[in-house]
Amino acid sequence: MRISRLGEPRAEVENSPTATALTGTANSRLAVEQIVEARRKSLPALMTRKEKRGRPTTPFLRERILHSASELFGERDFDLVVIDEVAARAKVGKGSVYRQFGSKEELYAAVVISGFMQLQAEIREALAGNTSMRDQIATIVRHTLAYFWDRQQFFVLLRDPKALPRRLEQEYRTQRAELARLASGVLAEGIASGAIRSGLDTRVAAESLLGMLRGINRYCREYSNPDGAAQTVVSIFLNGCIASRAAAEIAPAVLAR
Repeated sequence: MRISRLGEPRAEVENSPTATALTGTANSRLAVEQIVEARRKSLPALMTRKEKRGRPTTPFLRERILHSASELFGERDFDLVVIDEVAARAKVGKGSVYRQFGSKEELYAAVVISGFMQLQAEIREALAGNTSMRDQIATIVRHTLAYFWDRQQFFVLLRDPKALPRRLEQEYRTQRAELARLASGVLAEGIASGAIRSGLDTRVAAESLLGMLRGINRYCREYSNPDGAAQTVVSIFLNGCIASRAAAEIAPAVLAR
């Protein structure tokens, strides 16, 4: 029989109540640790299963909906566009459209506001490669005509911004004014360089230019095209309609008044 350090028989110590309790505690602690470890290792798998059960994210969801709606609102009247068709063309669920935009009115507003922002970005990028004032005005005219040529229904909103939800009306007006300021800025640079006469109200001139583009998009589509219309607008806006010889004869009479 082996003897413990205290001189007691080894078997008696191992079979004592204290030893049994300690052993049971150690075993319980080990069991708990094993359970915790097992759960820790299984956590990623559980998270993966949970993620698979959730709604999968759709890449560029908002952009896809805006693109689909932009095409449809450009093709037909507002009242003839239905959200089901917007969703189908974007290849998303109808609920996704409402979760992103709330209503058809808000979707329409988002499309138009986004359109103005996109147009301005395109114009600014194109202006970077033009140095003459004439080329810059032509760039603004060509891009604006081309962008709205296939989006005729957008001009319903341009005529009546109050058709927008109130909280988005101001954002629309801000983006609309930014487009006018873009044209006004080019005209101001033309005055500074001497290409345009001094004293011209650039804000009124810019709005006049945009008004010409709006009228052409609404009334000249059946017998014109963006490139041809752009040439006419630039010529009228910068040169007027009077031939050079006639202008030389008229100018003194105008100045004498």
